[in-house]
Amino acid sequence: MKFFKSPLFVAVLTVFLGVFFISIVFMQSKNTPTVVDKNVNTAQSQNQTQPQQALSISKTSTKPSTSEPISFSKVEEKTTTEQQKVLVSFLSEDNKQITSKEVPLYEITKVEKGAEPAKIVSVVANGELAKSLIDEIKLPDNKAGGAKVIKTDSKFEKIVGSGSGLEVDKAKTLAALEKSIQDNAAANNFQNINVKVFTKKNEGFTAKMNEMGFKTLLAKFKTTHPGHVDDAGRNVNLAIASQKINGLIIPPNGKFSFNKVVGERSKANGFKEAGVISQGRVIPGLGGGICQVSTTLYRAVLLSGAKINERHNHSIYDGIEYAERGLDAAVAWGYKDFKFTNGLNIPILITSTSGEGWVEVSIYAEKKPFESINLYTKNEIKKPFKTEKRINSKLKSGEVKVVHPGVDGYTVEAYRTITSIDGKAKEERLSKDNYLTYNRIEERSN
Repeated sequence: MKFFKSPLFVAVLTVFLGVFFISIVFMQSKNTPTVVDKNVNTAQSQNQTQPQQALSISKTSTKPSTSEPISFSKVEEKTTTEQQKVLVSFLSEDNKQITSKEVPLYEITKVEKGAEPAKIVSVVANGELAKSLIDEIKLPDNKAGGAKVIKTDSKFEKIVGSGSGLEVDKAKTLAALEKSIQDNAAANNFQNINVKVFTKKNEGFTAKMNEMGFKTLLAKFKTTHPGHVDDAGRNVNLAIASQKINGLIIPPNGKFSFNKVVGERSKANGFKEAGVISQGRVIPGLGGGICQVSTTLYRAVLLSGAKINERHNHSIYDGIEYAERGLDAAVAWGYKDFKFTNGLNIPILITSTSGEGWVEVSIYAEKKPFESINLYTKNEIKKPFKTEKRINSKLKSGEVKVVHPGVDGYTVEAYRTITSIDGKAKEERLSKDNYLTYNRIEERSN
């Protein structure tokens, strides 16, 4: 009995009752139902299972969102590749169409994303197809067969190859095509491509030259008339005259006549109207422009050591910007010719090509029988035009009519120095030219 009244018993009983009471409270709280906010539970559940997305949040809003949960969907990309047909046209130097063909030149890859416009991500050009187009080009004046030597009406031998002695320069033309392909692709232009065809001497022509011993270039000269690049009629005349002299072989002491070789400038011979000089001004006339061919030939044969038998300067200098004063050669059917003699003891070969406003002439031989030849002019004197004023009562008061614009005149001397193989130099005066002065004429009412 004393134990139940002792302090130890009281302490043990107190701890036991405390533990028992706490256990009852814990069991009651565990069996009590929990009230859950469905919205919060849904959001928590979604936050646990939904991958994180990059969201754009407005920093000006401080109110909690009451909208429905955001649903994220991925926008799919669609990639397509298609062949793009392009009309490829090849043009001659005078912009005439040689051939054209529509081919699937480009392979274009696009990406479409939702409602956004399709975006080009890759453009690939078919290089093998482009190369095959070059191989198919045929120059319109080319004839089948290799180069050969014929006799001309002027009694000279002439090398004639396939057509004009020219063929397609495939490397340069392909480079031009590739550049056009790149430029058009950069500009997203996949419709038309125009390419100019480059030419070179026909391989058969060159082979024949080498076979006959014309391996050494004695002289080459080129003239360009910038103001007449687009003059179609003039360019035709350049081509006709150039082709007439191309391939000619002039034997030792052989005498060349430009008019005899080129022939009469007539419609029947294919010549067109272009600018010619008459009475101090440039007017339309058949064969206009061929003086550029004779001038270019004159400069080349001077540099090859030929002897000049007949040569005329133009009546005025205005209108012949392709030539230096004192070193031009004017020709006119029936009364002005350009003639020279091959003064070398070996034959020479003339080659000539032309294009839009330009002419190039080369002279070949088996060897070079001199060291060098230089051309120059000196003692030039300018003769300025004066203005003449005349009365024309038919004109209104204050009205001025220009009858002639006026042209300055010149006198000038041309020289050539030939240095021989042993180093001796000899100067030769070629000409003393007089370009006419035409005064300016103005008519007034009083």
